[in-house]
Amino acid sequence: MKKETALLITAMMTFAMMPWQNTEMTVVQAEETSAEEILDQSSQSRHRLIVYFSRWGNTDYHQNVDASTSASIILEEEQRYGTTEYMARMIQQYTGGDLHLIQTQHAYPEDFDTLREYNHSEMDTEIFPILEESDLDITQYDIVFIGYPIWAMKVPQPIFSFLNEYDLTGKTIIPFCTHDGYGAGSTYEEIAAAIPEATILEGLALKSGEVPDASDTVEQWLREIGISQNTEDEKNEIPITITAGEQELEGILYQTALSDEIMEYFPLTVSMIGFGGREFYGGIEFIPENISSGQLNFENGDITYCPQNNTVAIFYAQTDRPNLTMEVIPIGKVTSELDIFEQLPGNVDITFRLGEEN
Repeated sequence: MKKETALLITAMMTFAMMPWQNTEMTVVQAEETSAEEILDQSSQSRHRLIVYFSRWGNTDYHQNVDASTSASIILEEEQRYGTTEYMARMIQQYTGGDLHLIQTQHAYPEDFDTLREYNHSEMDTEIFPILEESDLDITQYDIVFIGYPIWAMKVPQPIFSFLNEYDLTGKTIIPFCTHDGYGAGSTYEEIAAAIPEATILEGLALKSGEVPDASDTVEQWLREIGISQNTEDEKNEIPITITAGEQELEGILYQTALSDEIMEYFPLTVSMIGFGGREFYGGIEFIPENISSGQLNFENGDITYCPQNNTVAIFYAQTDRPNLTMEVIPIGKVTSELDIFEQLPGNVDITFRLGEEN
């Protein structure tokens, strides 16, 4: 990882997010090497990283904010997503790989006009916001998707903070962005100029209002640039049984190095505590060694491991502030109904064991 000196933001600045574009594909090739040749060398989903920057996750929104008050938020099944995050999850669903949210130490303003001025000031003075600390190991990945909203017809400065902080030399970079009608502009070229020793493949720009219905467009784009679909999902999911008090639930464990290591201790009983109306968590007596990059958000049903405090957690409900203060690594998911967790006592022993199919 290479570090660049980050400049401190000493004055309030404000931001311009000028629209984004109709669905548009722009090819930026760093070399004559074909996409097929590049991707054949790193076809496994575990070598793919989908990194993105979004207002959702970098803004202290009012607790009542929703999709009707902010165009950059999508509400689906009572969960909120930023439009760029939603697009990133579409890519992950098709390709596999890991998600990573770029987070700045200082949150961006919620008010649009203030945000516009803040952004203009960052861009005009070439300030690179300081990012939150992360245990992301970029060396694990050969293919890196980089996603962002178009702000003032340009790439947001936090993306350049990320490009300055991590060495992407020799990697295959695939940009994607969301916009309000003006397209990607020259942002793909901006990214290519910032990392000249990487190979930049064809990007995709989606109009933000069309993102929720763009699954087919995203899949078509990925097929056209030679990204293979992750067809190993069922093979890589191990059925497990979860006993919470007197209730028995079903779930799956992802077949990753971390999950496999934790599974060696099955049946595993963890004394868990309810927290925030959204999760149960508890410490484990061993310290796993196969730690990968984590994330600061969750989906309902996620079973996670937190390296910072060596705990396992089950998330069962979204709250008004879904962003976490410590990174968690998804290791599995509860597939049964989650209502039972709302009825459990504040302290409960939860046991994880392999399902009958194993």
